[in-house]
Amino acid sequence: MKQSLLLLFALFFMSSFTTVEPDTRLIDYLGAEKVAIMQKNNPSLIHYYNFFLDNSYSIETVPADKLQGNNFEELSLPLSGGEVDTKALNVLKLNIQRKYDENIYYKIKGSDQIFIMLSEEVFIKKYNKYRKENGLMDQSL
Repeated sequence: MKQSLLLLFALFFMSSFTTVEPDTRLIDYLGAEKVAIMQKNNPSLIHYYNFFLDNSYSIETVPADKLQGNNFEELSLPLSGGEVDTKALNVLKLNIQRKYDENIYYKIKGSDQIFIMLSEEVFIKKYNKYRKENGLMDQSL
């Protein structure tokens, strides 16, 4: 019991000194001051947002004829060579309300691609897997 408490304390103590480098898109969205506060008070939130920025969605190329007749709402995203420039995409700025158990689909304006905002359920499973694999979460959970 004592060893478990000491281990937990040591992990907490070490994690409090670990700095997490925020993605520049997070700073662009929240501002440097808010991100600095988050780094100081809740660095695990930086991990969450960094992961969210690249893993909360999927982009699929679809043959143009398959897009005909579908009622997908169009979404304007930064393009490069007819495809979404994922380095320039800041998913936080899209202001898409995710659903718990349903993905949300959009036709990307000016391309043959579909933007899929993953459901909260799917995203959290991906995030927890990432956390376990990177020692950010207890392996037994």
